[in-house]
Amino acid sequence: MPACPGGGAGKELAIAKWRKSARTRRAAAPSAGGKELACLALLTLALLLPFVGKPLHIDDPMYVWTAQHIVEHPLDFYGLSVNWLGAVESMATAQQNPPGVAYWLALVGALFGWSEPALHAGMLVPALFAVIGVWFLARSLGAPPILASLSLLAMPGFLVSSTTLMADVLALALWTWAVLAWVVGVRDRRTGWLAAGALLAGLCILTKYVGLALIPLLLAYTLVKCRPLEVRSLLLLIPIAIALAYRARMISRYGVDPLAVASFSQQSRAATGTILELPWIGLIFLGGAYLPTLLCSSWIFDRRAFVPCAVFMLLMVVALLFVHTLSNSFLHTPQGPRWALVIQLALFTLSGALVFALVIQHLSRHRTAEAMLLALWVCGIFAFGSLVNWTTNVRALLPAAPAVAVLLAAQAKVSRARGTFGIPPGLFAMLGVSALAALLVAQGDQAFARSARDAAREIARGHLRAGRQLWYQGAWGFQYYIDLEGGKKIDWKHAEASAGDEIVETDSNTDLRPLPEKIVQPVADYRIAVPAWASTMSSEAGAGFYSDYFGPAPYVFGSPPDQVYLVLAFQTPILLSNGRIYHAAVVRAGTKDSP
Repeated sequence: MPACPGGGAGKELAIAKWRKSARTRRAAAPSAGGKELACLALLTLALLLPFVGKPLHIDDPMYVWTAQHIVEHPLDFYGLSVNWLGAVESMATAQQNPPGVAYWLALVGALFGWSEPALHAGMLVPALFAVIGVWFLARSLGAPPILASLSLLAMPGFLVSSTTLMADVLALALWTWAVLAWVVGVRDRRTGWLAAGALLAGLCILTKYVGLALIPLLLAYTLVKCRPLEVRSLLLLIPIAIALAYRARMISRYGVDPLAVASFSQQSRAATGTILELPWIGLIFLGGAYLPTLLCSSWIFDRRAFVPCAVFMLLMVVALLFVHTLSNSFLHTPQGPRWALVIQLALFTLSGALVFALVIQHLSRHRTAEAMLLALWVCGIFAFGSLVNWTTNVRALLPAAPAVAVLLAAQAKVSRARGTFGIPPGLFAMLGVSALAALLVAQGDQAFARSARDAAREIARGHLRAGRQLWYQGAWGFQYYIDLEGGKKIDWKHAEASAGDEIVETDSNTDLRPLPEKIVQPVADYRIAVPAWASTMSSEAGAGFYSDYFGPAPYVFGSPPDQVYLVLAFQTPILLSNGRIYHAAVVRAGTKDSP
């Protein structure tokens, strides 16, 4: 069992020699490391700068509204109300994440304004922070650092998430640097590094609740690495104290317990699938998010054993999917099975299985505390994302990306004597193919975001009239932009619409409720094209990057369907009260008869 450095003159001498050799290695090639980091920074910017004009999308508005409130009230971060789920409620209840990234956006917005380019440019910093953190983490763990960072950049899950304003990439960056600082602190017996790791873990918790998983992960690593535990390990009480202080603040100021997120997740999970289906969907999303594992597999595994096993597994998955199509509306249409989607799901399933094959291979070859750390990191996030989180999506699986990137770099067959940065040309080309696929998915997500913004503006221009209210259902970026145009989201707890008012509905959004046909009549419909080669959120295509409610795949290659928006006119004045619809005139007369 590996022991923590310390305890005996022989061990102290070994530590001194190891530190001297490490300093010698670092001093031998400082320029090489600097060149690699500079190239990584430029490549990250080159990949992400085309998306700085991306409209607000999915949950982006929630973070921007919170950030705008923080600028005016820095200590009262959730002291505003929002109608996000069909009724006005406190942001503390509606928002299911801590305000960490909102504070960063508040700083960016206060300094540079609230335009999309300014906000997205500000979010380039966490992405750079994550890529560079993976470089240092891989070097610390003995893996080729440039290969690890390039693998991260080539992952569709990371690249697409880096084009949003949500908390995921900042949380990933903080997680990576927390692990790095803690590993260095344990290995070198440096209290300052341990304290930095503990503080970064606390900041990760304040950015996304999944950061709580860092505490048992770092504790498990320390238990395996150090026998007996040192007093320094008590520094893990820092993130615990930060989490408890945040919980106390939420309860005292807003009357909301953050731990209620767990019950919300359990209720949502109960309706999404069986205990057997959920890991399978998780495997599909894992494989799609971490595509380099599949494309680079011939440089990771022994080809003689890998090829027949991969072919057999692929055939088995296709057969299983074919059987599943008989009862699954996503995979089977009246015209027959959707083979293009079935094949993509099979490849994603294989890719996800290879992630665990990579973990097992690394553990078998390196029976160290660091190998165990990476294995627990990947397996823990997979269990959370596929079984615990309210839905299976790429965002929930994203924190495992640095560990997968380091594992891929550590297990890849590379030679420092040839290739770009010592990476074989074939492996480098496969990373390029994965990056190209990631760019196509990111462009598809951007096109989908633009379609919602374009729809909001076009509908508002055609239907906003004096004396009439334009209502709408739905959330995400569509809500953000139609609010700016003067639209008003319907509140199912209390709202009153007049005859002649109009309401916008779409099947490409969330939290939609049907209205009785006898009280509304269609007056116009809009079909907004999504010019792209990949879908990220479409029940018609079977893609559910942000929630598997929309489809069993994180993304689907092919032309996305048009987004359809229907404008309906109220034929009679109505009153909405606690989710029920009443004739407004009848209510005023003293009775409540439903139409």
